[in-house]
Amino acid sequence: MVKMANICKGQTRKQDLVNCLHQTLTTPESLREIWEQLDFLSLKAISSAVHSGGEFNASAFIAQYGSLPLRPKSRWFWQVEPIMFDLFIYNNQLPSDMLPLLEELAHPPDKFQLHGAASVPEQVETAAGHQVDLTCVETEKTGWHDLLAYLRMLSQGELTLSKASNLTKGSMTKLLGNLLEGEFLALPENYRGNQTIRPNGLSSFALGSKLANLDRLTSTGREFYQTQDPELLLEAFETWTHEDKFDELNRIAGLKGVSARQTVLTDPAKRREAVIEALSWCPTNEWIDIQDFYRALKIWHFDFEVESSYYSNLYIGHRDYGDLHGNTYWIVTKGLYINVLIWEYLGSIGAVDLAFTAPEEANLGLSHDYPYYSDSFISLYDGLRYFRINNLGAFLLGQAGEYVPSVQLTPPLFTISPDLRVDVLKPNELTPNDQHELELVAVRVKKGQYRLDTQQLLTSLEEGIAWQHMADFLTDRHQGPLPSEAWSWLTKMQQNSAVFKPGSRALFIKVDSPDLLDMAVNDPVLRKICNQIDKRTLVIPSSKEKAFRRRLKELEYVMVS
Repeated sequence: MVKMANICKGQTRKQDLVNCLHQTLTTPESLREIWEQLDFLSLKAISSAVHSGGEFNASAFIAQYGSLPLRPKSRWFWQVEPIMFDLFIYNNQLPSDMLPLLEELAHPPDKFQLHGAASVPEQVETAAGHQVDLTCVETEKTGWHDLLAYLRMLSQGELTLSKASNLTKGSMTKLLGNLLEGEFLALPENYRGNQTIRPNGLSSFALGSKLANLDRLTSTGREFYQTQDPELLLEAFETWTHEDKFDELNRIAGLKGVSARQTVLTDPAKRREAVIEALSWCPTNEWIDIQDFYRALKIWHFDFEVESSYYSNLYIGHRDYGDLHGNTYWIVTKGLYINVLIWEYLGSIGAVDLAFTAPEEANLGLSHDYPYYSDSFISLYDGLRYFRINNLGAFLLGQAGEYVPSVQLTPPLFTISPDLRVDVLKPNELTPNDQHELELVAVRVKKGQYRLDTQQLLTSLEEGIAWQHMADFLTDRHQGPLPSEAWSWLTKMQQNSAVFKPGSRALFIKVDSPDLLDMAVNDPVLRKICNQIDKRTLVIPSSKEKAFRRRLKELEYVMVS
């Protein structure tokens, strides 16, 4: 306060003070003198505004430095003591006429770099102060398998989705039985569909990424399933990032008011894009504390809005007592939203490894004044503590030019003998996907043993499975080169499948009398498009049906279906 008074000492009239301050702050020499009197936090805050085009982001600054420039304590809670910082920043904006002068004084802001750890602790603390075990899950191999399992089951009609794009309970149970490691969290005995993470994540990602529709695979989905080309998954991931029909905010079960008429939410695609962009700035193959990521997202200016209305309509607990504000609003509406993206989507498809507790053992760092503590947790995702971007995640997030799996996704699975017997190397590790692929070309003899079967392969070809897909499976998963006998069998089946080809469809027409049949086969027009196959039947190509009917009408006859 004293320093500010000394700037225009002797001036008493309001206008004279304004003129003095303007001249002082827009003159290079006097501005430099004031600059040299600023405290550390004020220098950093003003510099950040200078290098952001004059805009000061208070939340990002607090996230990086812990607080705003300090002010003297006032006797009255409503009174704010002015400091030198206030000469530069008003309403989070730097005056435009000062900006060119300050560019010569302000150093570039400190670059913030997020650092992770090589490992995670065995135990973490709950909100109540208890120590609980941390569950650590590596997802790269599991997510790859599970996404393919979902696409396979959908293409075979084993999964049914409602109009709201949700898996039915029966489909949820089937899918859980085909996942490599089941669900992330233990499910209650009579669980509901919205209480699962992996099935919901896989289904929503497949639909949002345009790998699948409600009842079938798209052309991209079929191609990815057959080729397992990482570039196609990258294309799907980018499509999902910009998808605006799905809003992950709905997955925070304890957050209320989301669907209320008064609630005006921002575009979910914009929120998702901000989080994905922030993740692309993170180190890979390091365990990142989720709280550190929240902080980094703010510092890097990737913070996003959830509501576009002036007043928030979201709450937890009871409507009259659960209004959200301050850090609690941020954690519940933004932090848990981020957790959903990382856990349910990226974790389910295998892009990030996860370390978490059960939701009731979470430590969100919220005020205990909120009545939601009468419930055990806000969402399934409360317990996320750490995540690690693995090699698949690095590829999808643009941090690696190609996908090099850190684990072997398709290790050698079997050997094939000259008599076409298939011996599975590790029968107890046969996945649902592996079993399905084997049964496209072979029949089971006993546990761990199959036999390549002509009828099985021909049936698969008849059902639309590409020969190349089955041949690639046998060659890729065989331990060593495929035996010549197996290649000969495959080649013969390919040749046999091309010998008989269906022609155009035909229409068989019954005629009431031999005289009418003679008339048709002798008519100069009809005889060019029809043939007699017995005493009462004509056959024509289905493409000629309209011409046949037209000529009949000219002859004063009609064919009624």
